[in-house]
Amino acid sequence: MTAPAPRRQVPGLRRLLVLVLVLIVAGGLFAIAYFTPLMSARNVSVTGAAHAPTEEIEKVVEPLKGKPLLQITKSRTAEYAAAVVRVSPWIDSATITVSYPSTLVVEVTEREAVAYADRSGVTLVDAKGVPFIKVGEPPILTPKLTVENPGADDPNTKAAISVLQSLPQDIRGQVVEIGADSPANVRFVLRDKRVVYWGDASRADAKVAALKVVLTRPGREFTVIDPDVPTTR
Repeated sequence: MTAPAPRRQVPGLRRLLVLVLVLIVAGGLFAIAYFTPLMSARNVSVTGAAHAPTEEIEKVVEPLKGKPLLQITKSRTAEYAAAVVRVSPWIDSATITVSYPSTLVVEVTEREAVAYADRSGVTLVDAKGVPFIKVGEPPILTPKLTVENPGADDPNTKAAISVLQSLPQDIRGQVVEIGADSPANVRFVLRDKRVVYWGDASRADAKVAALKVVLTRPGREFTVIDPDVPTTR
């Protein structure tokens, strides 16, 4: 009797069945993650908030808690991040991201107070020139900004802040007042009452070098508008 011929395996069909099975399993896992609380937002982590109240930031994102992380889209997190910025004048920007399996991460970038202005009280000014919050007393080593209309769009403010930030820390720490009546005429006062006429924000490195030389000389007023020919009076 002739033995029956063995069945021929069809590799392509087998691979197709495996692929279908993988897709079914993957689809099931996705559905579980998307529609069930298995991977939902249960915790909130706030970073970068030194002055802004952490508890208020957490309250803003409270409605997202319990939502499956896959349902928390970028457009939704952007909407809540904008609300976080409104929590405190200290907050310059915020981002919200999801961290699996169950955490919402709120990253806050706060403003740095680089100067203060007298606007019916002490108002802190950030590195962009934005007056952002009134305080009782300016922070230690924070110079007074003396311009007519302090603000991010004010050319005199921009020039003064730019010069201030270009100074090395050993000189910047001595500045008690900085101002400008035009972007080309920035001047500042040191802690010992000596006055420095700086000019515009250009050639900062050369002006710093010239200033360090002339500050060793007697005088109350120092001009480094042209760093090649600094003067003392």
